[in-house]
Amino acid sequence: MNVSHLQPRRATPDDGWHYFFGYYDTCPWSADQSRILAHRARFLDRFPNADDPCEVGYITAWDTDAPVFTTLGESRAWNWQQGARLQWATIDGQERVVYNDRRDGSCACVMVNQDGAEHRVLPAPVYALSPDATTALTLGFARLTRLRPEYGIPGLTDPNASDPSPSTDGVSRLDPTTGATALVCPISALDAHTLPGRPTPAGGPRRQHVNHLMFNPSGTRFCFMHRFERADGILHSRLFTADPDGADVRLLFEGLCSHYDWADDSTILAWAGKRALLGDAADAGRSPVKLATTLARRTLKPIYYAMGKPRVLMNKILKDSYLLIEDREDAPATPFARGELVTDGHCTYNRGGAHPGRWVLTDGYPDLKSRQPLFLWDTRTSRGVEIARLPTPRALDREVRVDLHPRFSRDARMVCVDSAADGARRMYVFDVSSITAG
Repeated sequence: MNVSHLQPRRATPDDGWHYFFGYYDTCPWSADQSRILAHRARFLDRFPNADDPCEVGYITAWDTDAPVFTTLGESRAWNWQQGARLQWATIDGQERVVYNDRRDGSCACVMVNQDGAEHRVLPAPVYALSPDATTALTLGFARLTRLRPEYGIPGLTDPNASDPSPSTDGVSRLDPTTGATALVCPISALDAHTLPGRPTPAGGPRRQHVNHLMFNPSGTRFCFMHRFERADGILHSRLFTADPDGADVRLLFEGLCSHYDWADDSTILAWAGKRALLGDAADAGRSPVKLATTLARRTLKPIYYAMGKPRVLMNKILKDSYLLIEDREDAPATPFARGELVTDGHCTYNRGGAHPGRWVLTDGYPDLKSRQPLFLWDTRTSRGVEIARLPTPRALDREVRVDLHPRFSRDARMVCVDSAADGARRMYVFDVSSITAG
């Protein structure tokens, strides 16, 4: 891996507010790249309460020394990891801004014009929009709030808290025009969906949820995670895909699966691993060997966190790595950037620019010096470059952590990240055109 650090430009105003965009799976730039979407809040070091607002809007003059934030509205349905699922979308022929909020005591999706005027309000929050914005997906945010609060919406109550795999919760399809919602992948059905020779149900009495919904580039299928905590405390992940109407559900991979992106319409790049050393979900913790492994894991976990969570250990010991996984049941997995990209990160392909799909942008978790790396990988030459290593405060961890969550600009010449490198939450832009335009 080559190292060629680039100089970041602060893209947010220095006005006492804390700025961030959120997750890595949507592009913050407008179609003409003149505006970058952002959230801003008055605090940075605690998880938001249900009545804590953050402002949503966009930044202009982001490539100058005097960036300007324009407020479009407020959200009370947000978190530090994914914000209010703020994103651009072409709705009814115009580029509009979409975000989640609370309306009349319930979570909703708000669509606004670029002057902040409301265009439409949907009666459910949106997680993902198809590329043409004709189909939306959502999930049970109340359940997610209970089981993975850093991705949830504060203040929601799970109506199925006593049911480990409810038939009334899971992935739902949402019509962006009418607001009509239909459950298409119930958790109970996912629990019953196992590979030949594997026990059914998969999670059984374990508390299960879904997360990380993502359309493929053409919008013909989407992927998502079905997860539960095993009896030995290990988080078990099952990577599924389905048609937007919930048909043709496929279980691609299970074991450890973290962040991912579609390489193309039929292949997913994911940080994943079978983790054979830890056994599987069926026999977790039962044999003497597995009991010893579980005890060692629980003993070493505090040490691991004290070391700054060096994710490279997961690659060296448990053999987690980047894998290319085909979109078919029990898919074969092909190693990707083996020995080069050796730490879990938020990976994304460039969709635009001179060479769509050529570049993978990803990051890593803090190293022993509390620095977060940022990488570009060239799929054509199988070579990578570390373009930055940004410091992050150790105090901002767990539910209030500041992951870089890198995103390409639409022409792949710029990269935007969230960072607290100087102690405040800010957004930074790197000019990577010297690498990606060649």
